[in-house]
Amino acid sequence: RESGLSLLLETKMLGDGTASTEMICGGTHRVLIEAAVDPEPYRQALTLLAQGKRAVFVKRLVGTPNETLDAVETSLIDAEGCVLCGPAGSIDMGRVARALQSGAASFDATCGLYYEPLLPEEKLLLLGSGHVGQAVARTAASAGFRVTVVDDRPEVIDAAHFDATIQTVVAPYEQAIAEFAFDAATYVVIVTRGHHLDLQCLRAILTRNYRYAGIMGSRRKTRILIEQAIADGFDPEKIDALCTPIGLDIGAESPEELAIAIVAEMIAFRRNARILPALQHARKVRRPASAAD
Repeated sequence: RESGLSLLLETKMLGDGTASTEMICGGTHRVLIEAAVDPEPYRQALTLLAQGKRAVFVKRLVGTPNETLDAVETSLIDAEGCVLCGPAGSIDMGRVARALQSGAASFDATCGLYYEPLLPEEKLLLLGSGHVGQAVARTAASAGFRVTVVDDRPEVIDAAHFDATIQTVVAPYEQAIAEFAFDAATYVVIVTRGHHLDLQCLRAILTRNYRYAGIMGSRRKTRILIEQAIADGFDPEKIDALCTPIGLDIGAESPEELAIAIVAEMIAFRRNARILPALQHARKVRRPASAAD
């Protein structure tokens, strides 16, 4: 705002009739219009986001809704719960943790604290551009992921006709993985044309940092790949966290249905959905005994 002052607007959505023009969603909608007087929290936040890391702004609002605020004091908290700048008093670290996990904002009206999560741009490295890979690429892009599709067959990439929002790379899989900028906001989906290429990709990604990794295939195929990764000596925790078989179990059959199941699972990881513990437990009990130990 040109005045250099901040404002908290509050709108009640409590209409009680379908014929009314008033919103009937229920609850109160608050919008903070902030004059960013101190740029330092924002500079540090941009650094974290560039590294693929999540963070939370905690903003102490001094004043009354629908009136000009006396002050907005901004603190920045990283994914480890460390206060990087700004005041630390009265901050509810439980709310911070929930904001980091879910990406959902919240407002503590009692303390006048607004918890605003910051999510980095999430990247999908899609290894394989067959029918399922193509469907996953388009579905993930529509869900807000920045998609890079890799295949070692230029004719397959060319035939897919991806739009301009999807980056394509024609290269050996191991080379493409080595050159990709992995970070904590990276998602990896392995859907190559053969188990030997899946294994190459798996070996290459298990040494990297990412938020999510899944492999498409039958339980028998993915079990064999996992057993080989165990024999290769990769980190058991990373192996145990792999999403195999990939995607939510919704009975998907067609490439388009499989894409929905896979991207839905990625969104569950993005939002730390309540379904995740059950999914991870179910997969763990199906792992080879040496992977779960």
